[in-house]
Amino acid sequence: MPELPEVQTIVSELNIKLRGRQIKSVKVLAPKIVGLGAATLSPKRVTAPLTVKNFVKMLTGQKFLSVKRRAKLLIFDLSGPLSILAHLKMTGQFIFEDKKLRAKTDGKYRMLNKLNAPFVKLPGKHTHVIFYFTDGSILYFNDVRKFGYLKLVHDDEIGQVRELNEFGPEPLSKEFTLLALCAAAHNASRLKIKQFLMDSNRIAGIGNIYSDEILFHAKVRPTRTVKSLSADELKGIYKWIKPVLLKGIAAKGSSVGDFVRTDGSWGKMGKYHFVYGRKGQKCKKCGTTIEATKIGGRTGSFCPKCQK
Repeated sequence: MPELPEVQTIVSELNIKLRGRQIKSVKVLAPKIVGLGAATLSPKRVTAPLTVKNFVKMLTGQKFLSVKRRAKLLIFDLSGPLSILAHLKMTGQFIFEDKKLRAKTDGKYRMLNKLNAPFVKLPGKHTHVIFYFTDGSILYFNDVRKFGYLKLVHDDEIGQVRELNEFGPEPLSKEFTLLALCAAAHNASRLKIKQFLMDSNRIAGIGNIYSDEILFHAKVRPTRTVKSLSADELKGIYKWIKPVLLKGIAAKGSSVGDFVRTDGSWGKMGKYHFVYGRKGQKCKKCGTTIEATKIGGRTGSFCPKCQK
């Protein structure tokens, strides 16, 4: 699943590429992906034909003004006044293709982060929504598992969106202080520290990859409960949250699984991972074999020597 650095990479790139572009038409190939209004969309949702018709009608002629992020949610500000709220969930992808990129790639992209993965011509079987712009450029939304969504809302409905109201503080914001972390931790004493870091209602956007990396640098095992941590250990975790996330953003994200940048290229953070995805490999610091264990249904990777 794309996490904060991956989503921020997409936001930063689309904010440049989409700004000022006008939508000529929209094609919805999988109705369940789109929705109208502030209500939360379930992965099992069924979208009525009229919803798709109105989604397309309301977007036609609109211009993209900006793209922002809240936790892992993308917010596209349109000229409406309308906004598209987009969540990539586990396998969502945005690919922006203009004439220059199309000539370079022939419209074919490797959508999985494996060197032997086939190149896919877009639109492909996992392309579910297509935005055509008046200048000939195209924005594709792909999603293998179809858990992601694009929700069109009026700007005055933003405050009613449950997802936005439930997110915890942004870990890269000035408001996210050590005191804020400790306050959140105080109400989550029984959780494993990895579960705590991944809970977007407590801290927005830290996922599986970056919780592992943060805890490695803080020298804390992901299996520890929050209440078992000393004040110094919490301080160490806080110290590493921002640097690890910022490094992920600088490297354009971790391309594991299905994450690709908006031109189909891969992020480079994976080569800087110390523990995530490295089970059975040697620790880059001490040489001990990296281990992994299940924590709340997710895999936590750690060095048994470096992390206590």
